[in-house]
Amino acid sequence: MDKNQELYYDEIDSLRRFRAKIETHAIYKEDLDAFSDEYEELVAQAKVITRVSDRLQKKLDNANMQIREQNEEIKDKNVQLADTVTQLAKAKVGRKASTILLTVAVILFILEQLLLEPIIDTYFDTQFVSLGILGVLFLIIKFSEGALESYFMNQEKKKILAKEQNNQ
Repeated sequence: MDKNQELYYDEIDSLRRFRAKIETHAIYKEDLDAFSDEYEELVAQAKVITRVSDRLQKKLDNANMQIREQNEEIKDKNVQLADTVTQLAKAKVGRKASTILLTVAVILFILEQLLLEPIIDTYFDTQFVSLGILGVLFLIIKFSEGALESYFMNQEKKKILAKEQNNQ
């Protein structure tokens, strides 16, 4: 057996020699004293190793606990970040949809005033028809806003998914 390969070479060798003396009945008090001293030293070393191992295990357990806590904190931060990104995307989409619909509303109002108003004045004596048409246009635009926001939001989601797939 090579000394470099075995961690407890000396101790195992001492035990082998002691057993050989027991088998040959050539054991003396000095042999028992020496073996007892070696055993006592091994027990003391085992105690030290156990204490060191226990301290290292506690440090490892504490480090693992910190890692778990930090992972939870990171998960929470990622959820908050995802929520913030979603809110920002909704705000961006909402502004975009509002701008488009405001532009469409102004164009429709101008067209109504220029094209429909003279025809309404010719055939009807009341302004309620013109106001009714403007009210219907308002409702159409208002209900279109939600649909347009949903469309833009879906487009944003597709962009985000495509970006995530490209990053992976």
